[in-house]
Amino acid sequence: MPVASLTKMMTAWVVLHHLPLAYNQVGPCLTVNANDVAQWKYDVRSGQSNARIVLGEQLCEGTLMRGLLVHSAGNYAELLMRLIGWNLATFVGVMNRDARVLGLTHTHYVDLTGISPLDRSTAKDQGRMAVDLMTSEPIVDQIVTLPSVALPDAGVVISFTPFVGTNGVVGVKSGYTDLAGGCDVMAVNMTVGKYTILFYAVVLGQHGGDPLAIAGNAAFNLAHSLRLSIKVVTTKSGTQLKWIGSPSFVTTTT
Repeated sequence: MPVASLTKMMTAWVVLHHLPLAYNQVGPCLTVNANDVAQWKYDVRSGQSNARIVLGEQLCEGTLMRGLLVHSAGNYAELLMRLIGWNLATFVGVMNRDARVLGLTHTHYVDLTGISPLDRSTAKDQGRMAVDLMTSEPIVDQIVTLPSVALPDAGVVISFTPFVGTNGVVGVKSGYTDLAGGCDVMAVNMTVGKYTILFYAVVLGQHGGDPLAIAGNAAFNLAHSLRLSIKVVTTKSGTQLKWIGSPSFVTTTT
Protein backbone atom coordinates (compact mmCIF):
# COMPACT_ATOMS: atom_id res chain seq x y z
CA MET A 1 0.00 0.00 0.00
CA PRO A 2 1.10 3.63 -0.45
CA VAL A 3 2.54 4.93 2.83
CA ALA A 4 2.64 8.71 2.24
CA SER A 5 4.96 10.54 4.66
CA LEU A 6 5.86 7.40 6.59
CA THR A 7 8.51 7.32 3.85
CA LYS A 8 10.31 10.08 5.74
CA MET A 9 11.30 7.62 8.46
CA MET A 10 13.62 5.97 5.94
CA THR A 11 14.80 9.39 4.76
CA ALA A 12 15.78 10.20 8.35
CA TRP A 13 17.43 6.78 8.72
CA VAL A 14 19.64 7.31 5.66
CA VAL A 15 20.65 10.85 6.65
CA LEU A 16 21.48 9.95 10.25
CA HIS A 17 23.51 6.92 9.20
CA HIS A 18 25.65 9.11 6.95
CA LEU A 19 25.67 12.23 9.14
CA PRO A 20 25.34 10.95 12.74
CA LEU A 21 23.85 13.50 15.12
CA ALA A 22 23.00 13.74 18.82
CA TYR A 23 19.97 15.70 20.05
CA ASN A 24 22.02 18.61 21.43
CA GLN A 25 24.22 18.93 18.33
CA VAL A 26 23.66 21.34 15.45
CA GLY A 27 25.33 19.31 12.72
CA PRO A 28 26.58 20.51 9.34
CA CYS A 29 24.81 23.46 7.71
CA LEU A 30 23.94 24.72 4.24
CA THR A 31 22.88 28.04 2.74
CA VAL A 32 19.47 28.15 1.08
CA ASN A 33 19.80 28.88 -2.64
CA ALA A 34 17.37 29.89 -5.37
CA ASN A 35 16.66 26.28 -6.36
CA ASP A 36 15.73 25.45 -2.77
CA VAL A 37 13.29 28.37 -2.66
CA ALA A 38 11.79 27.34 -6.01
CA GLN A 39 11.27 23.79 -4.66
CA TRP A 40 9.57 25.18 -1.53
CA LYS A 41 7.26 27.38 -3.64
CA TYR A 42 6.35 24.35 -5.76
CA ASP A 43 5.51 22.38 -2.62
CA VAL A 44 3.28 25.23 -1.44
CA ARG A 45 1.46 25.44 -4.78
CA SER A 46 0.98 21.67 -5.02
CA GLY A 47 -0.28 21.34 -1.44
CA GLN A 48 2.64 19.28 -0.15
CA SER A 49 3.78 19.53 3.46
CA ASN A 50 6.51 22.15 3.76
CA ALA A 51 8.24 24.70 5.95
CA ARG A 52 8.95 28.24 4.83
CA ILE A 53 12.56 29.00 3.86
CA VAL A 54 14.31 32.22 2.80
CA LEU A 55 17.06 32.77 0.25
CA GLY A 56 20.47 33.05 1.90
CA GLU A 57 19.52 31.67 5.32
CA GLN A 58 21.57 28.95 6.97
CA LEU A 59 19.87 25.71 7.99
CA CYS A 60 21.63 22.92 9.87
CA GLU A 61 21.02 19.20 10.13
CA GLY A 62 19.43 19.33 13.60
CA THR A 63 16.86 21.91 12.52
CA LEU A 64 16.14 20.10 9.27
CA MET A 65 15.63 16.80 11.09
CA ARG A 66 13.17 18.42 13.50
CA GLY A 67 11.21 19.98 10.65
CA LEU A 68 11.19 16.67 8.77
CA LEU A 69 10.00 14.48 11.64
CA VAL A 70 7.73 16.87 13.57
CA HIS A 71 6.14 18.94 10.80
CA SER A 72 6.76 16.45 7.95
CA ALA A 73 8.32 19.21 5.80
CA GLY A 74 8.98 17.70 2.39
CA ASN A 75 11.28 20.51 1.29
CA TYR A 76 13.43 19.81 4.37
CA ALA A 77 13.92 16.28 3.02
CA GLU A 78 15.30 17.78 -0.19
CA LEU A 79 17.62 20.02 1.83
CA LEU A 80 18.89 17.04 3.83
CA MET A 81 19.67 15.26 0.58
CA ARG A 82 21.65 18.29 -0.60
CA LEU A 83 23.45 18.40 2.74
CA ILE A 84 24.77 14.90 2.06
CA GLY A 85 25.65 15.85 -1.52
CA TRP A 86 23.69 13.16 -3.36
CA ASN A 87 21.24 13.28 -6.23
CA LEU A 88 17.78 11.75 -6.02
CA ALA A 89 18.68 8.49 -7.75
CA THR A 90 21.56 7.85 -5.36
CA PHE A 91 19.55 8.69 -2.26
CA VAL A 92 16.57 6.53 -3.25
CA GLY A 93 18.94 3.72 -4.17
CA VAL A 94 20.37 3.80 -0.65
CA MET A 95 16.85 3.89 0.82
CA ASN A 96 15.95 0.69 -1.03
CA ARG A 97 19.28 -0.97 -0.23
CA ASP A 98 18.81 -0.24 3.49
CA ALA A 99 15.22 -1.46 3.32
CA ARG A 100 16.51 -4.83 2.12
CA VAL A 101 19.21 -4.90 4.83
CA LEU A 102 16.54 -4.23 7.47
CA GLY A 103 14.39 -7.05 6.16
CA LEU A 104 11.63 -4.81 4.80
CA THR A 105 10.80 -7.29 2.08
CA HIS A 106 7.54 -5.64 0.99
CA THR A 107 8.85 -2.06 0.85
CA HIS A 108 9.94 0.05 -2.12
CA TYR A 109 10.70 3.77 -2.33
CA VAL A 110 10.78 6.11 -5.32
CA ASP A 111 11.21 9.48 -3.57
CA LEU A 112 12.18 11.08 -0.25
CA THR A 113 8.77 12.24 0.94
CA GLY A 114 6.12 9.66 0.09
CA ILE A 115 4.20 12.00 -2.18
CA SER A 116 4.29 9.33 -4.91
CA PRO A 117 1.80 6.45 -4.71
CA LEU A 118 4.71 4.22 -5.74
CA ASP A 119 6.28 4.53 -2.28
CA ARG A 120 4.78 1.31 -1.00
CA SER A 121 5.05 -0.88 2.07
CA THR A 122 3.08 -2.88 4.62
CA ALA A 123 2.09 -2.19 8.22
CA LYS A 124 4.50 -4.86 9.43
CA ASP A 125 7.43 -3.40 7.48
CA GLN A 126 6.69 0.12 8.68
CA GLY A 127 6.46 -1.09 12.26
CA ARG A 128 9.88 -2.65 11.93
CA MET A 129 11.22 0.53 10.31
CA ALA A 130 9.98 2.58 13.27
CA VAL A 131 11.43 0.23 15.88
CA ASP A 132 14.81 0.17 14.14
CA LEU A 133 14.87 3.95 13.71
CA MET A 134 13.87 4.73 17.29
CA THR A 135 16.31 2.16 18.67
CA SER A 136 19.32 2.95 16.49
CA GLU A 137 18.99 6.74 16.49
CA PRO A 138 18.22 8.17 19.97
CA ILE A 139 17.81 11.65 18.48
CA VAL A 140 14.67 10.43 16.70
CA ASP A 141 13.18 9.16 19.97
CA GLN A 142 13.68 12.66 21.41
CA ILE A 143 12.43 14.61 18.39
CA VAL A 144 9.21 12.72 17.66
CA THR A 145 7.92 13.35 21.20
CA LEU A 146 7.71 17.08 20.44
CA PRO A 147 4.15 18.34 19.78
CA SER A 148 5.62 21.42 18.09
CA VAL A 149 8.96 22.88 17.09
CA ALA A 150 10.27 26.37 16.31
CA LEU A 151 11.81 26.66 12.85
CA PRO A 152 13.62 29.64 11.30
CA ASP A 153 11.20 31.80 9.27
CA ALA A 154 8.46 29.16 9.47
CA GLY A 155 7.99 29.92 13.19
CA VAL A 156 6.37 27.46 15.57
CA VAL A 157 4.88 24.54 13.64
CA ILE A 158 2.93 21.58 14.98
CA SER A 159 3.26 17.83 14.70
CA PHE A 160 0.74 16.12 12.45
CA THR A 161 1.04 12.89 14.45
CA PRO A 162 -2.16 12.50 16.50
CA PHE A 163 -2.05 12.58 20.33
CA VAL A 164 1.69 13.30 20.62
CA GLY A 165 2.46 14.35 24.18
CA THR A 166 -0.78 12.97 25.62
CA ASN A 167 -1.86 9.59 27.00
CA GLY A 168 1.66 8.19 26.75
CA VAL A 169 1.97 8.78 23.00
CA VAL A 170 5.56 9.50 21.95
CA GLY A 171 5.29 9.66 18.14
CA VAL A 172 6.42 8.29 15.69
CA LYS A 173 5.19 9.49 12.24
CA SER A 174 1.99 10.07 10.35
CA GLY A 175 1.22 10.73 6.72
CA TYR A 176 -1.56 11.45 4.27
CA THR A 177 -2.20 11.62 0.54
CA ASP A 178 -5.47 11.16 -1.31
CA LEU A 179 -4.41 7.72 -2.53
CA ALA A 180 -2.63 6.52 0.64
CA GLY A 181 -5.30 7.86 2.99
CA GLY A 182 -4.39 8.48 6.61
CA CYS A 183 -1.36 6.53 7.84
CA ASP A 184 0.06 6.45 11.35
CA VAL A 185 2.93 4.75 13.12
CA MET A 186 2.27 5.31 16.80
CA ALA A 187 4.48 4.51 19.79
CA VAL A 188 2.71 4.50 23.15
CA ASN A 189 4.16 4.04 26.62
CA MET A 190 1.91 1.84 28.76
CA THR A 191 2.29 0.37 32.24
CA VAL A 192 2.06 -3.35 32.83
CA GLY A 193 2.47 -4.14 36.50
CA LYS A 194 5.65 -2.36 37.58
CA TYR A 195 6.97 -2.21 34.02
CA THR A 196 6.62 0.52 31.40
CA ILE A 197 6.58 -0.81 27.84
CA LEU A 198 6.71 1.05 24.54
CA PHE A 199 4.09 -0.42 22.20
CA TYR A 200 4.08 0.29 18.44
CA ALA A 201 0.97 0.22 16.29
CA VAL A 202 0.72 0.87 12.53
CA VAL A 203 -2.40 1.78 10.60
CA LEU A 204 -2.51 2.41 6.84
CA GLY A 205 -5.12 3.38 4.28
CA GLN A 206 -7.68 5.22 6.43
CA HIS A 207 -10.22 7.31 4.52
CA GLY A 208 -13.08 9.53 5.62
CA GLY A 209 -13.72 13.03 6.85
CA ASP A 210 -10.43 13.44 8.73
CA PRO A 211 -8.14 10.60 7.63
CA LEU A 212 -5.24 11.50 9.95
CA ALA A 213 -7.50 11.62 12.99
CA ILE A 214 -9.14 8.34 11.96
CA ALA A 215 -5.72 6.72 11.56
CA GLY A 216 -4.58 8.13 14.91
CA ASN A 217 -7.61 6.81 16.75
CA ALA A 218 -7.24 3.41 15.13
CA ALA A 219 -3.53 3.22 15.99
CA PHE A 220 -4.16 4.31 19.58
CA ASN A 221 -6.87 1.69 20.05
CA LEU A 222 -4.71 -0.98 18.41
CA ALA A 223 -1.78 -0.19 20.70
CA HIS A 224 -3.99 -0.48 23.76
CA SER A 225 -5.42 -3.77 22.53
CA LEU A 226 -1.86 -5.15 22.50
CA ARG A 227 -1.65 -4.39 26.21
CA LEU A 228 -3.95 -7.34 26.80
CA SER A 229 -1.36 -9.67 25.23
CA ILE A 230 1.21 -8.98 27.97
CA LYS A 231 1.02 -10.90 31.22
CA VAL A 232 3.07 -10.49 34.39
CA VAL A 233 4.26 -13.89 35.59
CA THR A 234 6.15 -14.93 38.69
CA THR A 235 9.23 -17.14 38.45
CA LYS A 236 11.90 -18.22 40.92
CA SER A 237 13.98 -15.19 39.94
CA GLY A 238 11.08 -12.75 40.38
CA THR A 239 8.40 -11.26 38.19
CA GLN A 240 8.76 -10.88 34.46
CA LEU A 241 6.65 -10.14 31.42
CA LYS A 242 5.34 -12.80 29.07
CA TRP A 243 3.84 -12.25 25.63
CA ILE A 244 0.66 -14.32 25.27
CA GLY A 245 -0.56 -12.84 21.99
CA SER A 246 0.12 -13.77 18.40
CA PRO A 247 3.85 -14.12 17.55
CA SER A 248 3.17 -12.27 14.29
CA PHE A 249 2.55 -9.08 16.27
CA VAL A 250 6.11 -9.03 17.63
CA THR A 251 8.76 -7.04 15.77
CA THR A 252 12.46 -7.40 16.57
CA THR A 253 15.26 -4.99 15.63
CA THR A 254 18.25 -5.92 13.51
